[in-house]
Amino acid sequence: MTDIHDLEIGAPGPFLPPYENVLRNAKTIDSLGYDSMAFPDHFAGFVPESIWTGDITPLSFFQKSPHTYYEISTIMAACAAATENVRLVSAVTEPIRRHPILLAQTFLTLDHISNGRAIMGIGAGEIENIEPYGLRYSGQVGKLREALQIIRKVWETPEPFDFDGKFWKMKDAVMSLRPVDPDRPPPIWIAAHGPKMIKITAEFGDGWIPTLLPPQQYGERLKEISNHRKKLDKTGHFTSALWNWCILDEDPSACQKIKQNPIAKAFALLYPSNEWKRLGFEHPFGDFNALTDYIPMRFTREETLQAMDQVPEAVLDEFYMAGDSEAIIKKLEEYARVGLNHMIVWNVTGMFDLERVRSSYKVLKEVLAYIKG
Repeated sequence: MTDIHDLEIGAPGPFLPPYENVLRNAKTIDSLGYDSMAFPDHFAGFVPESIWTGDITPLSFFQKSPHTYYEISTIMAACAAATENVRLVSAVTEPIRRHPILLAQTFLTLDHISNGRAIMGIGAGEIENIEPYGLRYSGQVGKLREALQIIRKVWETPEPFDFDGKFWKMKDAVMSLRPVDPDRPPPIWIAAHGPKMIKITAEFGDGWIPTLLPPQQYGERLKEISNHRKKLDKTGHFTSALWNWCILDEDPSACQKIKQNPIAKAFALLYPSNEWKRLGFEHPFGDFNALTDYIPMRFTREETLQAMDQVPEAVLDEFYMAGDSEAIIKKLEEYARVGLNHMIVWNVTGMFDLERVRSSYKVLKEVLAYIKG
């Protein structure tokens, strides 16, 4: 159980053009007292370009494509150099597009640029960022496990080493770059949901960073991680984090209306079919998990619009953490009671209603002020 006033609060780092806004926004996040900035590692976005049109979302007039992202390590480095206190988290990278040795070197470099504020958030990867680019999306959990073994090995010793794995084989591999603090390499937070990934988190992680888990499920899986850590005699500091999508407004009824926005429904299609079934509904895409099944570029406008029309209110209510400051604080208290200690709040209100941007950030400021006491 975490005291609500000890809860750490993060925000998405600036990861979109234009670049002239990036450093200004990073400095603002730092000055407001956020504990972290989290950066997605994407080639492709979460919705099909076929529905990224003016009649569906006004964002299409400001950003021509939903598949627009700065490269993660470059933008993290720029933001690290422009800030002083906020930690910088990859949320999350993976070892399919990025070789484990490159990941080890990248985060050691970020460790130096940020003076110890970089955190490697890592997972098994999403098919939308892998398969369309000619890479194999298979054995991804096994690849992650081997990658973590390699990264830990690199960070533990500057001496040449061998590695004989199923996915990577190395002979006389070496990297002499050391962390800023030789006794404290960058923390590793693992994005885990399923049983195998939960065990990997317990074995290799300094933290856990899933997304879209209601408080009860979050608490149950955190207990599983804690039990595995006890069996492995893991006693070091462990951060239980979560990345949540939030719709915020001073008028709670406005939040319910905003959830009905077409793009809000399009994002809710990312909620896996087993969670739809738990709520009593069938997912429009059948047996579906966005991590392993969703390549938005291959969905036509017609089939996406039809699927969006089938998103029920119950799914929207669970997908989005929504409300005024009182409602958000109450929800954060629920998470704190089950052990959450670091919440990354992605305020997506402005993506669905540009007129509510100011109000949403007023709510967020009130929440942050309350948490910080």
